[in-house]
Amino acid sequence: MIARAKSIAHGGAGINYALEKDGAEIIDKRFVVGDTGAEIKGEFRIFQNLNTRAENNDLSFVLSPEPKDGQKLSNEDFKAISDSFLKKMNLEKHQAIIVKHTDRNHAHLHLFVNRIDSNGKAYKDSWISKESQTKADQIAREMGLTRAREVEAAKKEITKEVRSQIFEKHTAVLRQRPKDFKAYRELMKSKGVEILPTINKSNRLQGFRVEFQGLNLKATEIHKTMSLSKMGVKIAQIGLNHNPGIKQSMDRGISR
Repeated sequence: MIARAKSIAHGGAGINYALEKDGAEIIDKRFVVGDTGAEIKGEFRIFQNLNTRAENNDLSFVLSPEPKDGQKLSNEDFKAISDSFLKKMNLEKHQAIIVKHTDRNHAHLHLFVNRIDSNGKAYKDSWISKESQTKADQIAREMGLTRAREVEAAKKEITKEVRSQIFEKHTAVLRQRPKDFKAYRELMKSKGVEILPTINKSNRLQGFRVEFQGLNLKATEIHKTMSLSKMGVKIAQIGLNHNPGIKQSMDRGISR
């Protein structure tokens, strides 16, 4: 389970966004009764007016179980997650509203919490992002859900395998001694690998990215020898000004 957290000053707008999303469900309200962002923010302000020093006086959290986990969890399970999270964060006595979203079949929670408690004291938010992920990881472990570190490890393993496949194809193509970069690009495409040239402001080729099996990486992220200077491939004119299709691919290759 992944957690995101930040202090914000526009809690009312955030709550409205959460509530107005198609399929949104209110999982819980804590010490509030309002039905709109404006109403709930108004209730938050009762205590926020006791502390004029705090600027970002709303807390926004997103708790995202792995999609497969989220499909199995009931609303009662999601409420248990939010209850446990707020308790572990020492926010169980703060006003809050918890909303569930299921867009793109990815069930997750939005929590909006009053940073100011009933005594006018502001919750310390210095390490809130790191702390929220730690608590979410504890909950995932306790409930038998997929932990964020497990997901990250799996992604790294997949990326490692894909990088290895790309490098094998790259090495095989170089053995064919392509006459220039354009030929190299065409040979890689024949192997299912899309080469996305990166063009600088002088309209010159300065590098390239590689797209394969849903991953888009800088060539040198795959292997340090996959740089233009180390490949030993002639950099000939590759048709930037004459082939709209190449221009489009180059534009896609500029940003990671």
